[in-house]
Amino acid sequence: MQEASCALLGAHDFATFGTDPDGGDNTTRTVAQADWSAAGERSEWLRFDIQADAFLYRMVRSLVGALKKVGAGDLSAEDFAALLRSRDRAQRPPLAPAQGLCLMEILY
Repeated sequence: MQEASCALLGAHDFATFGTDPDGGDNTTRTVAQADWSAAGERSEWLRFDIQADAFLYRMVRSLVGALKKVGAGDLSAEDFAALLRSRDRAQRPPLAPAQGLCLMEILY
């Protein structure tokens, strides 16, 4: 999942993974960080930290859902990168559930 997350770094069109919250068609965002790590004492829990200049509607849930497919072996890191490049929302894997996702900090 970490290898696949590296494809997110930099400026990309994230149309596969979300929609413009303002109703426009600008789906380009710049991701500065996308990292997985163990969370807490329970080794089966994972933490995904992502920093970007802005997020699309449901972008993080979409990304985590797709990256979970990578972790399960249903998608390769290359498949994930191809999803990102496709800009086709119809190809997006199911969303990750909202439970457990938490906004930690907003930086200006």
